[in-house]
Amino acid sequence: MKKIDFKKLLPHIVAVALFLLVAVIFCKPTLEGKVLNQHDTIGWRGMAQQSYEVKEKTGHFPLWTNSMFGGMPAYQIAFDPQTKVNIAYVDKIISLGLPAPISFFFLACLCFYILCIVAGANPWMSILGAIGYAYATYDPIIVSVGHNTKMLSLAYAPMIFAGLILLFNKKYLTGFAVTALFSSILISQNHLQIVYYTLLTAGIFVIAYFVKAFKDKEMPHALKASALGLAAGLLGLATCAVTMMPTFEYAKESMRGGISQLTIEKDSTNNKTKGGLDKDYALRWSFGKMETFTLMVPGLYGGSNGGKEHTSNSKMVEKFAELGVPEENAMGAVNGYSYWGGMSSMSETTSGPAYLGAIMCFLFIFSLVYIKGWHKWWVIAASVIGILLAWGSSLKGFNYLMLDYLPYYSKFRAPSMAMVIPQFCFAFLSVLALSKLVDEEKDWTAAWKKFKLSVIITGAVLLILGMFYFSADYTGKGDADLRKNFKESFSRSAPGQPVPPQLEQQADEASRGLMSALREDRKSKAGSDLLRSFLFIAFAVVLLGLFVKKKINALVLSIGLILLSGYDLISVDKRYMSYENYREAEDIDGNFIPSQADAQILSDPDHANVRVFNTTGSFTNESLTSYHHNSIGGYHPAKLGLYQDLITHQIAKNNINVLNMLNTKYVIVQDQNGRPMAQVNPGAYGNCWLVKGIKFVNTPDEEMLALDSTDLKDTAVLNNSFKATVKQLPQYDSAAFIKLKERQNDKITYDFSAATPQFAVLSEIYYSAGWNAFIDGQKTNYAKVNYVLRGLFVPAGKHSIEFRFEPKSFTTGRTITIWSTILIYLLVIAAAVVYFRKKK
Repeated sequence: MKKIDFKKLLPHIVAVALFLLVAVIFCKPTLEGKVLNQHDTIGWRGMAQQSYEVKEKTGHFPLWTNSMFGGMPAYQIAFDPQTKVNIAYVDKIISLGLPAPISFFFLACLCFYILCIVAGANPWMSILGAIGYAYATYDPIIVSVGHNTKMLSLAYAPMIFAGLILLFNKKYLTGFAVTALFSSILISQNHLQIVYYTLLTAGIFVIAYFVKAFKDKEMPHALKASALGLAAGLLGLATCAVTMMPTFEYAKESMRGGISQLTIEKDSTNNKTKGGLDKDYALRWSFGKMETFTLMVPGLYGGSNGGKEHTSNSKMVEKFAELGVPEENAMGAVNGYSYWGGMSSMSETTSGPAYLGAIMCFLFIFSLVYIKGWHKWWVIAASVIGILLAWGSSLKGFNYLMLDYLPYYSKFRAPSMAMVIPQFCFAFLSVLALSKLVDEEKDWTAAWKKFKLSVIITGAVLLILGMFYFSADYTGKGDADLRKNFKESFSRSAPGQPVPPQLEQQADEASRGLMSALREDRKSKAGSDLLRSFLFIAFAVVLLGLFVKKKINALVLSIGLILLSGYDLISVDKRYMSYENYREAEDIDGNFIPSQADAQILSDPDHANVRVFNTTGSFTNESLTSYHHNSIGGYHPAKLGLYQDLITHQIAKNNINVLNMLNTKYVIVQDQNGRPMAQVNPGAYGNCWLVKGIKFVNTPDEEMLALDSTDLKDTAVLNNSFKATVKQLPQYDSAAFIKLKERQNDKITYDFSAATPQFAVLSEIYYSAGWNAFIDGQKTNYAKVNYVLRGLFVPAGKHSIEFRFEPKSFTTGRTITIWSTILIYLLVIAAAVVYFRKKK
């Protein structure tokens, strides 16, 4: 065996050590036992609490949860594949067992660095690119709010390209093993939108390689490598079959599948997609076109609503002080309304810009001018497409077309997320260009000319941004409503008394002054960050220019760019994820302390079998209620389509019969002091009941409309498509009964007795992909009743009725997962054996 060349290993050792050091310093409070105060993670804990309680009792997560939207598949929230054969072991090894979020940033650096090395890049420049990719401001922003699976998906995505490059370099076994392994790890994070963007970018990457192979007359190799890459990706997908198959099945019945059959509100616009989200909803969080330049200047559009952009020296804080508002409240207001870009509104906020770094943007411009070859063209194409997709509603013609024709794209929302594509592309091409410059350049005169051209282009971009700075009005979409709120808050009079004209005039002047001060603050932030970006770019220009002129060596250039670029990014990152974002663990747990209303409901011996309607806020945009109770609300971006229909057409207008059929025994309201209190709804129908008659209707619209006027306690509404399940109409029997015997998440049993045939309505959400009904152990058909519930014909006599949630997609998927995972492990072992044999 050859001796180990420590000189070659040194950059890699330094790289891993540096990645670890930066991640530890950036997330230092984690080592002190503190945790990030992540809003979305807190929300997820509310969703998942019931599943964890079941796991404590049974040893595994249930497949169904009753805690949200009356009931839904739990594998969309917290999931247990119920097998020890999985890829998670590799994830733990690669991340060195580091705690989150340290592991997130370390993994992102490491995987991007490996990609660059596989692509033949200079190790020191690869360090620069890795830090640029991992600490692009979008990453700490999503971590700070709790989008952990998104961050992990971004961390592992570069390894897909590393595997493809190995395949294209004719290292077929190693490339296949790497692509399959990391496809599996990437998909297992279950953030399908990032997977989608990765596949989209990889597709452009492969097309560009085909063009290169055609020119080089290597099409057979290109076809072979691409086929192996596709097979490896499918194998990686197969290892996740236990999650993907149930998810694919569920998606057809969810909002993401466009499942609603209602035509009550006919849409004459071009807003609908085939089998996906409505276009306006899908494009709700879209970048403005000029907002694209926040890639280079973070505060160009204010930064965020809730960051740390402004200090106590802001104009708005001074104006608030004149009005007697405490500085702390004023600071919260100015930073709470700093952002004024395309996603701004009173109800929707942004958490920060997709800042890639001023230096990284300059280096990308340099790479476009300097580098030649096939990598350049796929990077340009992917970056442009990513930006166009991120524009969303700002470029409706293009993005409506994409929603209609780009496969599965209509399943996703928040197009601004597509900025992760240029985040990856900018860093990668910059590394390749700098590597070529320091390792291969021979014609320094030509290099100087290209350098000067890149500086001129960058200067032109900064000039355009300077013109924008002086000409923009710094007015956001929600400013009119914001001013109205300010005016109302300063013109409050005694209850029942009209507002005096003088007070109203003073309030108008105060609100006008506050909005003027806010616009000044936004302009000030844009100007200061523009100057900041200019200075960082100037430093980078000097360093690169000195190197091209042979005044400094490659190591000095590398260290200088790493330090400058790292400081540039991390200093902006700290606006959105600083040590102040961390809390003691018990403080986070304090979010789940039961309120007086919660305690009242929990004291009910039957609280586990009834539902709760929390009206103190947006009941479809919170999940803390689900932590303690079975809620008819909740938060999930892919709720069942039929339940969304019920929310829109019935629950939203407080149809008491619908609330009763959902067994809504408690309604949480606010008392006179604004505190939550629980009110008992005595009309709740219970878990199950027998009806006297059935109203058959022809269409889904008639089903929904029938809920407005039907006594649902006595009559069940059925679509004629389920008529065959009703073998006889119910016959009245005063002694007949059905009662709940046991209600578990995945299994529900009832006792039934009647002298005549009956029809039972069960207050359980209808979902045919997994729920099976049994009468005395014999499987039987059941119906969808009252648009969202389950109904069952039961013959005369005494019977035991059982419903079990046993989706075949889960059991089949688990078998596929086990064997596919074993195959990947064997491939990795084989690749390692071949590699070490070649080293001998």
